[in-house]
Amino acid sequence: MSLGSSDDLALVQRILDRRQEALAELYDRYAPLLLGVTRRVLTSPGEAEEALQETFFRVWNQAERFDAGRSSVSAWLVLAARDRALERLRHRQLHGRPLNGSMSDRGVDTLPGVHVEGAAVKDRRARVQAALAAVPSEDKGALGLVLFDGLTLAETAERLRLPLATVKAQALRAMKQLRRDLRAEIRELM
Repeated sequence: MSLGSSDDLALVQRILDRRQEALAELYDRYAPLLLGVTRRVLTSPGEAEEALQETFFRVWNQAERFDAGRSSVSAWLVLAARDRALERLRHRQLHGRPLNGSMSDRGVDTLPGVHVEGAAVKDRRARVQAALAAVPSEDKGALGLVLFDGLTLAETAERLRLPLATVKAQALRAMKQLRRDLRAEIRELM
């Protein structure tokens, strides 16, 4: 286990102990990455920021759901942000409007000790977008459908009318390239 992973686990434990500064530290560490995920799914900057805040609100209220035996804290957070963004997207598609009860009315003070760092978020978002743009187009389609639209590999294969093995290979290549291209970002967050 890397030092970053053990630090993340310690933060989750401190959140379970209701330590506000632990949530703030986890937010500072992962908000730029998670905002990139929510922005890719939702495209609306305001709605993506709300999904990000809602993700950390859920972390604060449901930290006991984290299982260190199943995933790393970073993977858990990315999936939580992705799922929250997809919930908002599905609601918008079904009802033609953003999800009610958005947190924008209450602001970031609903999350104790959390403050958004605009310039750092914008800078990291630009680097993530550049890395996404560098993914070959034949791999980008599979990646987008799986990661940002919430489809399974089988559903993606069906939608793209490609063999499942091809879609798996495309998604894997895209993820490996992103991991390589964003190595410095990932290291910075750990």
